Amino acid sequence: MPHGLPHPFQARRFPALQALTAGAALLVLQFFLCTVFLSGTVSTTNAQSDEATLFTEGYQAYLKGDTAKAIASFQGVLKQYPKGKVNDLALYWLGKAYQKAGRTQEAIGAFRELKAKFPQSTMYGHALRQLAALEKAPAEKAPAAPGATPAPKPEAPPRATAKPELKPPPKPEAPPTVAKEELAKSARQKAIESYERIIREVPDSPEAAKARERLAELRVGGKPAPSHPGRIPLPTMPAHPPQAVPPAAGKPAPSKPGRVPLPKTPARPPLAAPPAGETVFLVVERVASVDVSEVRAKYVATSGETIVVPFVVANRGNAEDAFQLTSTLPPSFQPAFFHDVVGTGQVSVEEPAVTETPRLGIGQRARFVLRARVPVEMSDGFAQAFEIKATSKYDQSVSQAAPTTLVASAPSLRGTLSVDRTNVKPGDTLSYTLSLTNAGSADASSARVVVAYPGALRLTEAAPSSTSMDPQLHTVTWELARMPPNDRRAVRLDFRVGEDALADQDIVIRVVLQSPVGEQTVSVVSAVAKVEAVAAVRVVGGEAARTVFPRETVYLPFTVRNTGNGPDRFALRTLIDLGAGATLVEDRNRDGVRQPDEPVVETTRLLNPQEEIRLLVELAVPSDAMDAKQHAVRLVATSERSRSVVSESGRLLIVSRPVVAVATQIASKEGIPGKVFSYQLVCTNTGTSPA
Repeated sequence: MPHGLPHPFQARRFPALQALTAGAALLVLQFFLCTVFLSGTVSTTNAQSDEATLFTEGYQAYLKGDTAKAIASFQGVLKQYPKGKVNDLALYWLGKAYQKAGRTQEAIGAFRELKAKFPQSTMYGHALRQLAALEKAPAEKAPAAPGATPAPKPEAPPRATAKPELKPPPKPEAPPTVAKEELAKSARQKAIESYERIIREVPDSPEAAKARERLAELRVGGKPAPSHPGRIPLPTMPAHPPQAVPPAAGKPAPSKPGRVPLPKTPARPPLAAPPAGETVFLVVERVASVDVSEVRAKYVATSGETIVVPFVVANRGNAEDAFQLTSTLPPSFQPAFFHDVVGTGQVSVEEPAVTETPRLGIGQRARFVLRARVPVEMSDGFAQAFEIKATSKYDQSVSQAAPTTLVASAPSLRGTLSVDRTNVKPGDTLSYTLSLTNAGSADASSARVVVAYPGALRLTEAAPSSTSMDPQLHTVTWELARMPPNDRRAVRLDFRVGEDALADQDIVIRVVLQSPVGEQTVSVVSAVAKVEAVAAVRVVGGEAARTVFPRETVYLPFTVRNTGNGPDRFALRTLIDLGAGATLVEDRNRDGVRQPDEPVVETTRLLNPQEEIRLLVELAVPSDAMDAKQHAVRLVATSERSRSVVSESGRLLIVSRPVVAVATQIASKEGIPGKVFSYQLVCTNTGTSPA
């Protein structure tokens, strides 16, 4: 018998079993088959059913005396199911079949294999006694002639000698009729109670339906068959039927007319009564089964909060068992199980988590709670499907999972940005409106609205007033203490376009909606406002007047700056009233003197916004320029983008030259012959330059 399976009706505990009639034996074996085939669990498979069927076929063949079929069936169990649940039973009855067939050495081999492989089996002691009896007898002794012998004394389990099965079994002394009737009624009543318990505990299961069928069969079988008056149909057998001498080994037992057979099903072999004096082993297989209940199909929880899922675990097996508790929730949910001893459906403070149930008796229920924390990043309406699973510690292949779904409830901030114009120029005003909505199913608490705008804009007003403002980072922030679901709010922002806004620049502002739970960051982008091109230029010359001299070559510096918001070229021309021509040169090294590699220009190169160019106006002062005369030299720049954009600047020149006047003076107007005349020359410089 496999380790861990109960063996409630051993022959040494119930000696009366050795005297069971054929009808009572059939009832006991019928109860065994009901236990095997009605122990439906989550993990019961067709392979296990086939294993039990094949073993039962071999046992029935052994009872009928068909040792060849019995040996083949038991060998099939061992070969097809090397790790089966009844391998120790198969080895024991294989040895018994070999023994009945007169194959002593093979019988010894089967008992020795049971001894070696299953030292913990309850059949271990029986196998040792069979080995001791066989090894003392002569090997392969010829079968003894059949003859009448007295009834053997009951043993627990039955002892076997060399080929005793070839002798016709003696008629055992029949126990009193009352005792037989009481034994049959007791076995029948236990079977009925077993079926009724299955129907009571799991009324809607397939096993309950099978139990109802078997219960009906037992109840019908308790009535006398009309076709055989005087004989009580199986399985109750209140009267002891006449004993028939069993056939010789290897021959099937003849059918008995008038016997009422038990109901047959395609998956179960026909039952046969054991020979008189043969012990019947009632094997109740231990079967694990579990039920997880009271789990709702859906749970709703707010993101970032803790949820508890109460459930019940029931032991539906036929023995005491404990069950491991697991769930398929991801680790981010931090799932943990707790034993709900009080039954409140909540977790007590400082209550330790558990991973398995305590040992539960047959039909016993226990309440538990699964606690999980919904991740804060779960968005509103997100559904996380998972299972709560209980697995038998006795048989890891037996488990049941209760499916459910966890739906997150969270705020969901949404917004749109509108702008009042899409084309602007430097200096224009620009207004934006933010429409804010909470589209989620939970309140938005401690949310933030952060607006980031480009440096080309200057914030002039915000309504409602912002919580904070950073001109250097170009951000404006609002704190939202609470925003209920479906609530709507509006924010208005007014800007001025800076003078440094570049032509064809796309102006876009971005709004970030921040929430501590749910969708933690939502971005909203405005429509594009394009900056139009504006041409502008500025010409700068020297402020102080400059003194020049006739025949002097002078260089007058000028600076031309592109003050527009886009690249531009500028046409250049000079205006001079000095009467002399002028040449315009680009002063690349800004030294104020024309170098050989510095070209003469009439138009500037392409200047970017705020870029400037240094120019020199070269001219020669005429030799006849009048002293102290002021002359203006002007430089005019005209934009090629817009001819109406003109800028000019001038320099003032003052001519400085000497003006000398010579005058003669004589002391006497009359001349005396022979005397010396004296003249005085007077030179006067009336110019502004030394002579």
